[in-house]
Amino acid sequence: MTSTVPVILNPSARNGAVQERVGPLRAAFATHGLDAELVESRSETHATELAAGFAAQGAPVVVSLGGDGMVRAVAAGLVDTDASLGIIAGGRGNDFIGKLGIPKDVAAAAAIVADGKDRTIDVLDLDGRICVGNVSLGMDSTVQHHADNARRIKGHWVYLYGVIRAVAQPQRIDLVLTIDGERSEFRGYSAGFANSGRYGGGLKLSPEAEVDDGLIDVVLLRDVFLPKLGVELAAFNLGKHDRHPDIGFSHAREVRIEAAPGAEPIEIFADGDAVAHTPATVRIRPQSLTVRVPADS
Repeated sequence: MTSTVPVILNPSARNGAVQERVGPLRAAFATHGLDAELVESRSETHATELAAGFAAQGAPVVVSLGGDGMVRAVAAGLVDTDASLGIIAGGRGNDFIGKLGIPKDVAAAAAIVADGKDRTIDVLDLDGRICVGNVSLGMDSTVQHHADNARRIKGHWVYLYGVIRAVAQPQRIDLVLTIDGERSEFRGYSAGFANSGRYGGGLKLSPEAEVDDGLIDVVLLRDVFLPKLGVELAAFNLGKHDRHPDIGFSHAREVRIEAAPGAEPIEIFADGDAVAHTPATVRIRPQSLTVRVPADS
């Protein structure tokens, strides 16, 4: 007997190239006795509504086909439900699946949807918006912005291009951070708040981050002498935080993020997308999302 699995598709992922994965996905599902019920989303909100609707109908697993933004949207509809999130990669970065051990290959990922195990993980809550990977401000977000707009550069090279562009025109940020009730001022180049700790096609915001420890990993690239910035940013992106004293690392359960008095609001990125501006609060929501992962993970 064939089981039907809802698959929510972002039709514009990878500039529409995600459509090339639909045929292989159907074929891979069929080998496991599954039939893909493909539904195209019109927006992030629509994807969340679709996922919530499938969960309410009793679907045991709802699949995201797209990039990290699509994973975020579908996850938002599945938080605190009995449905599990399945993931088929279809974007550029696909960082969240890298943390969970889910391969980019369609057939291998489909096998996990069919025969994997369910794992309960944390998510980030940014003023009510669910984020699965990371929230960031400053140069880290500038790197993502340049990468998103580099249409002719492919693969991981696009993020190296983003780093080079960001270092060429560095911009400091001035923040007031209230970390678990303790207020402090921060001046530097980047502020990251991690759940998965991966971004930008495999770069490491926080190499020690765990998706089920009930904690936000706070990573701050402080103000540094400009000639050192390239070295510090490389360390930041490669996860070599312990070797560079200008990178601060701590844990929290809640962080209030505000622009310094008199400063303009600062753009906030989540899972690779610009989603908000300061002021905002990011909280951890422990053990609130179930994800289908490899059985041997």
